[in-house]
Amino acid sequence: MPILAVSSHVAVGHVGNAAAAPALERLGHPVWRVDTVAFSNHPGHGHHAGTVRPDHEVRDLLQGVGRLTGWQGCHGVYSGYLGEAGSGWAVADAVDAARAVESGLVYLCDPVIGDHGRVFVRDGVEKAIRERLVPRATIVTPNAFELERLTGHRVETVDDARAAAVTLLEWGPDIVLGTGIPDGDDRLAIVMVTVEGEAVVRTPRRRRAFFGTGDLFAGLYLAHYLDGRDPYRAMRRSVAGLDVATAATEAAGTVDLDLIPNLDAIVRADRPE
Repeated sequence: MPILAVSSHVAVGHVGNAAAAPALERLGHPVWRVDTVAFSNHPGHGHHAGTVRPDHEVRDLLQGVGRLTGWQGCHGVYSGYLGEAGSGWAVADAVDAARAVESGLVYLCDPVIGDHGRVFVRDGVEKAIRERLVPRATIVTPNAFELERLTGHRVETVDDARAAAVTLLEWGPDIVLGTGIPDGDDRLAIVMVTVEGEAVVRTPRRRRAFFGTGDLFAGLYLAHYLDGRDPYRAMRRSVAGLDVATAATEAAGTVDLDLIPNLDAIVRADRPE
């Protein structure tokens, strides 16, 4: 099933589409890829080159994909980092157009706003995510900071994340996954709330930064969810895959995900129920 993927791109490393698309493709999904920025590397390295793609170009590309494909067979949309607010409006319009053709379309919105107390998107992007994208989404995957920003709830514990996720669920999504939720000194949690229930998966806290983990998680979750539409199984497999990726990256001594050499193990990983 083809997936429309709208997010950032880096030449070196694996963030945005460069993290999500390999996972989606390895799990059998052709990716219709629209990049919102083209950077040399993740800005977290302290320097980067490249440009943000203007929102009118993103819109033109999305409309071009629609004209060519008629959105036939598009059963999933993933959106991540947006360079400009207008790109959020363009994504919303594309989701509407694709859903008019494929009524069962699953839209996963990774609401990239910031992390660790810092907003790193341009003015207007957060508003576009809040007003245009989250209400259309089937699945939303905010980190702890983004969950706070979107809902106004403090998110410092698993219980906080659960309450904030319930609030976000009321906006329209079927599934909210809060990622990177603090859970003591040595663990992080992924907190999932759905229209039918909730679940928490805990994972070891690694004492270093990695670039692209949220993007990889989003790609894994969308692909695993489309394979049977079981939110709990998709969560287990996605967290397991992310654990493989971060362990391999830590062993390699890098901050950019050691993705490609470990891709088969990442997409096949699972956890016991």
